Amino acid sequence: MAPALVAERLVRMLARGDQQFFVADADGDVAGWVHVAIMEFIETGPFAVIGGLVVDRRHRKKRIGRLLMNSAEIWAREHGCSIVRLWSSAFRAESHRFYEHLGYVNIKTQYSFVKALDPSGEDAIRGFVPRVHP
Repeated sequence: MAPALVAERLVRMLARGDQQFFVADADGDVAGWVHVAIMEFIETGPFAVIGGLVVDRRHRKKRIGRLLMNSAEIWAREHGCSIVRLWSSAFRAESHRFYEHLGYVNIKTQYSFVKALDPSGEDAIRGFVPRVHP
């Protein structure tokens, strides 16, 4: 993707109060980033969505992904969200294990993960899929 296009999108997204990016720095290099946004559906109310999580291969297994996800979860909670959702391609088994280790639960065969951020989130999860038992 062209850097100018990425810059244009970032400027537009960061101007909104319902989206945030967190970047991990490792001695001046970008080690990773996470994009979190707030969404709202009629049947669920507001929730946070992880739009993307990337950790540079050279920096994996150093807790950077965990720290980025934690930052996104804190931001989501501060913005009134009791749930964080994310989607991950079926072939990314290692990523699935990572999300599950963080407490996310696979709620659909499309590998859609969800995590309650507080007690009200446990009930809200049922709004996504009625038979979920986190």
